[in-house]
Amino acid sequence: MALNIIFFILPFLMYLGIALQGASFYVICILIPSLYFITNKKEIPKFITSIALFLIALHIIFPITSLMNYIFPSSLFPDFTYEIELKWPGILLSNFPSAFFIGSAIILLLSLFSKKNAKSSHKKTSASLEIMPLKYFLSGLLPASILFCIALIYQSYSGIDFRSLRGGILADTELLDNGKYRVYGFYGHPLTVAGACLAYASFAWTLLWQSITHKSNVKFHFISLYHKNFFPQISLAIITFCNFFMIILSSGRTAAMACIFILITIPCILYIRKKPIVTLSVTLIVVISSFFIAKNAGLIDRINLTTTSVTQSHSLDNGNYRQYFWKVYTQMFLDKPFVGQGNYWIKAGVREKYYDKMGYGDLTEKYNAHNNYLEILACGGLLAATWILFFLINLGKTLTQKLREQKGAYVYLPFCFAVAIISNLIHSLTQNVFFDSSVIYIYLTLLFVLIWQISANEKLKT
Repeated sequence: MALNIIFFILPFLMYLGIALQGASFYVICILIPSLYFITNKKEIPKFITSIALFLIALHIIFPITSLMNYIFPSSLFPDFTYEIELKWPGILLSNFPSAFFIGSAIILLLSLFSKKNAKSSHKKTSASLEIMPLKYFLSGLLPASILFCIALIYQSYSGIDFRSLRGGILADTELLDNGKYRVYGFYGHPLTVAGACLAYASFAWTLLWQSITHKSNVKFHFISLYHKNFFPQISLAIITFCNFFMIILSSGRTAAMACIFILITIPCILYIRKKPIVTLSVTLIVVISSFFIAKNAGLIDRINLTTTSVTQSHSLDNGNYRQYFWKVYTQMFLDKPFVGQGNYWIKAGVREKYYDKMGYGDLTEKYNAHNNYLEILACGGLLAATWILFFLINLGKTLTQKLREQKGAYVYLPFCFAVAIISNLIHSLTQNVFFDSSVIYIYLTLLFVLIWQISANEKLKT
């Protein structure tokens, strides 16, 4: 029972900022379930080691390309010295969060120990209670989404900074034209709020329509602890719209448009053949309500401001210089298309050299690409892009295969997880979403919740 309860609490912790997210991931998603398997004399399933190896592979590609740039340095800036001691051991750091490597290394060690432990046991044991990580996680996500949506509404009006122990107020720069604050929640940036909530909203919305479309074929017993009437579907709808509203409060323009796109397209993909009138009615309601919610929150004005500044003055509004970031990072990629410039060297001074060389030396913000695709290409070139695509596909194949083996409603979960990723792939056009540790912890949590659900189905009942 205790194991189920910690998965119920997990969604609350994932809203509470990077420190608690990291601690919760390592303790709840790795250590406690692994130790539960070990104490029950069960071997941690082999597919988990495969996924761990894929995550490690994703993590090491950027240190590899940085080291390759040290061996084959660029001659474009003769006054820039490629000194490996400059920020050692920073050259071993990746653009991806360290959880990819450290978390996977821990799970590999625990898997090895569980294998030896299971072999040494001559007595077969089985879990005395039903272990349902997914059911309890989704059940906890409902009150967590409601609670933090209310908290962010309060923050948007009051400006109170939840990250401050002294009850500080957000900076005046976060005030929008409508007099409300752009929310941070417990994260380091409003767009982190947008990325995290977009993942949750997309996953819940897709699962909602999967459960409606296939309700006559299978039972979606893992959505909620309560199954009376339409409560599971209602809970998913509430999760979706709470997280959508938090995206609006963050003023994340691309994230909001990506979420609205998902809200419209998913019903059309899954349900329009069965009941076209109902589907079109829902999409119309979504479009109209989204417009008025975004308008009231000042998001429509921000989108109009950006569009006007681009079309009329061919620049972006002050403090939002993405077009210059994109030009700089595109040039960095074109100069070294195969292995990129190396993220270590970009941070060590190459980026500033490019801004100066291209005539943008006076910019007050000489930031990263604010585009995940350009960031990958500039840091690691075609090698990194191909490498990442290869291992992501293999990770997806492994997870999909294991979920389909569970049969029942589990077979529809790969599509839900894929949509959750696709939504932030759209968001990645204007933000380095998948290099944001807080957003990645959301995806890692969803991934490991699914992993342990599969493991409980296969190992703890045998």
